[in-house]
Amino acid sequence: MEAPSLKNGIMKALQDLTNTEKARLLYDLFPAEIPLFLDDLTKVCEDLKVRKEAYLKEWECSFINFDYWFSLAENTADILKRQTFNMKKSSKVFSDQLFFMDTSFFVNDRIAKYADRRSKNEKFKIAVNLLYYP
Repeated sequence: MEAPSLKNGIMKALQDLTNTEKARLLYDLFPAEIPLFLDDLTKVCEDLKVRKEAYLKEWECSFINFDYWFSLAENTADILKRQTFNMKKSSKVFSDQLFFMDTSFFVNDRIAKYADRRSKNEKFKIAVNLLYYP
């Protein structure tokens, strides 16, 4: 089976990759980094739930209201509970579960922040910047 970022054996241009294809490519390039990201994402979702009121008071984003952001985090947490094991083993499951629906707004933000603040893999950081900030 051909990778989703390939078209007739030729890689698509970066601007033509879908969000799901970007996530799958990132996973395929850095499979060891994805379980670390998923663990971090789980912690972020848990922290958001536990400290919801504090986050609400500090919320300054005018682009997305807090209740919508919180619902994306809850939906992401539900997906993680059901699919983390499978996502750690499959780029297809990882990309299809987290990067296809509305949760992708939340997860894209979190993967960028994970790369910027937590990842120790410099090449992963560069790849995230390339894919998510073209």
